[in-house]
Amino acid sequence: MNRDTKRWWVGPASFAAATALGCTGEQAAGSGDLSIAVSGGAAVRDGFPHQEGTTTFAFADGWSLQFSRYVVTVGNLKLTEPESGAVTGEWKQLAAMDVKKGSGGSVELATLKGLEAVRHDFAFDFRPVSGSASNLNVDAESFTLMQDSGWSLLAEGTATHPQKGTVSFRLGLPLDASYYACVNGKDKTQGISIEANKVTGAFIYAHAMHMFWDTLSTGDEDLRFDAFAAMKGDDDQVTEEELKGQDLNDLRDGDGQPLKDEQGKAVYYNDDGRLPPGKQTLYHFVLEAARGSAHFNGVGLCKQQSSAGQ
Repeated sequence: MNRDTKRWWVGPASFAAATALGCTGEQAAGSGDLSIAVSGGAAVRDGFPHQEGTTTFAFADGWSLQFSRYVVTVGNLKLTEPESGAVTGEWKQLAAMDVKKGSGGSVELATLKGLEAVRHDFAFDFRPVSGSASNLNVDAESFTLMQDSGWSLLAEGTATHPQKGTVSFRLGLPLDASYYACVNGKDKTQGISIEANKVTGAFIYAHAMHMFWDTLSTGDEDLRFDAFAAMKGDDDQVTEEELKGQDLNDLRDGDGQPLKDEQGKAVYYNDDGRLPPGKQTLYHFVLEAARGSAHFNGVGLCKQQSSAGQ
């Protein structure tokens, strides 16, 4: 399956303000503001299958899926001068938001004001909910659960198969990573250019599709849910804890038999050599996949650095 290539544009926002640091020359260029939103894109908004342009994104094993909640905790926005690395603007706060509730699948996060009207590098973090994190629109029970569990991502919803029925899922993940040197998905350049006397809009894209791909390598990925559904409990729900019981080296279906695809071949998840011994489970695969789900202005890629143990 081809990767999601649709580009989402988020218009000017003014939810919160941050203090931009002093300019470093080129004062004649003037200054402008940067409005940052967080988007879950079409996957969170419309579920699966959904169509973007001429491409339909659907599960290869026949499941349809809808999210009821998709909460991410984002913060520590930072702009820097590309050559020197000097900080040119930052927002040091942390906020949790349910992008499913957002208008068009996006939530306004912050506006950095008074930035020099030049190109800046962009960086941000995914961090577990802490006592200092603000709650933008998350229901109180979910916010407390994430705080108590050390999660920075909470995905909930239901998946339905015409022969296999309906399974609910609640997946909480402790993503703890920094994303930097972000490529702008709109124009394929690094960072973002601020326009003088204007509010430049941009967004962090929490690409929900990643957690259901069957490979951590680039290209030829399929969306699959059978391996998830096989781990459902007596309540017909799959949680992050139950995914730890699905061994990637011995995938099983709901009857305990070897998991087969739609052609009767053994299902294989390609971890690209990233998962060490002892962590070759579907849970650790999804955690690694979700770590790579953060993009800038569409599918712009960022370099990343995870905290120890991640």
